[in-house]
Amino acid sequence: MAFAMTATPATGEGARSNAAIRAACEQLILDYASLRDQRRGTEFANLFTVKGELTVNGETFVGRSALAGRFADAARQRSRHMMSNIRVTVHDAQHASAVSYALIFVGQQPSDQAASPIAVPNFTAMGEYHDKFVLTEEGWRIAVRRFIPAFVPE
Repeated sequence: MAFAMTATPATGEGARSNAAIRAACEQLILDYASLRDQRRGTEFANLFTVKGELTVNGETFVGRSALAGRFADAARQRSRHMMSNIRVTVHDAQHASAVSYALIFVGQQPSDQAASPIAVPNFTAMGEYHDKFVLTEEGWRIAVRRFIPAFVPE
């Protein structure tokens, strides 16, 4: 599956317009969910700056190597991140931030049923991602991403 990564190097004034910046940042949020769910570690890590930070479940991962390494223990998990209520704020031509909602499901995938649906007793978490984005030579990237749970299952 190919991803339309709008987080490519920006050129010209049009690429720096507020609408273009919001679109690039929204695409990073959606690509994060898709690449995370597909466990495509290297591509996932490249959504972040070289020293990008991700904080989830009380753990902070810093740098692309650490971000890609998160997938080593998740080989038998299937996850789905459902993103909504994405609100991007443009601060200037090189900085933006966002808050988005996430509803997350995670289940253990039996090795003999890779394509079958997985029964899960409840959602894993529902909360907000708080993001800081920067324009780099590679294009727009996530500098800092923090997940703040709002609801967890009983």
